[in-house]
Amino acid sequence: MWWPAKVIDAELPSFMVPIKPRWSTDLFNVPAMLIARSDVLGISREHVYYRSSSRRGESVPARLLWYVSEGTSPGEGQMVVGSSRLDEVLIDTPDTLFSKFEHLGVYGRAEVEEAADASGQAMALRFSDTEIFPKPVTLRLLTSLAKERGLPWSPGSLISLSKISSELFQAVYQEGHRTT
Repeated sequence: MWWPAKVIDAELPSFMVPIKPRWSTDLFNVPAMLIARSDVLGISREHVYYRSSSRRGESVPARLLWYVSEGTSPGEGQMVVGSSRLDEVLIDTPDTLFSKFEHLGVYGRAEVEEAADASGQAMALRFSDTEIFPKPVTLRLLTSLAKERGLPWSPGSLISLSKISSELFQAVYQEGHRTT
């Protein structure tokens, strides 16, 4: 009823999700590419992200911030580019996950298999209602926001999915929408 309104100060679990530019371009068109991305992905309200099956507190409902982890030039990487709602967390074999979510993701079967850990299982995070920020939040600003609030923070934690405080989520979300 209230969509696309968001309650940003709720005490929901929040996570920072690193994503390489190759995949963020396919999923979110950030950084933008010259060749158009898949229409199926581009108009979809839900997507899937695969990772190892080791848990870091993922639960539903939750919020995700997307951190483009690297880039070849300034403005391409090391920035938070948007947020999503986490709808489902599923751990299973790569084949099962790929069969179920192939139409929602950008990974091929080989990449899903590569995401699996020593147990032979991978995790699928099904998310929806992704909102791309008008103003990406740089790593420098992200670090500053955490320090200003006295929150524990290490840019080194951005190598894998990490839980963040609701306070940091709110600050990053507001910064991503700042107009001045």
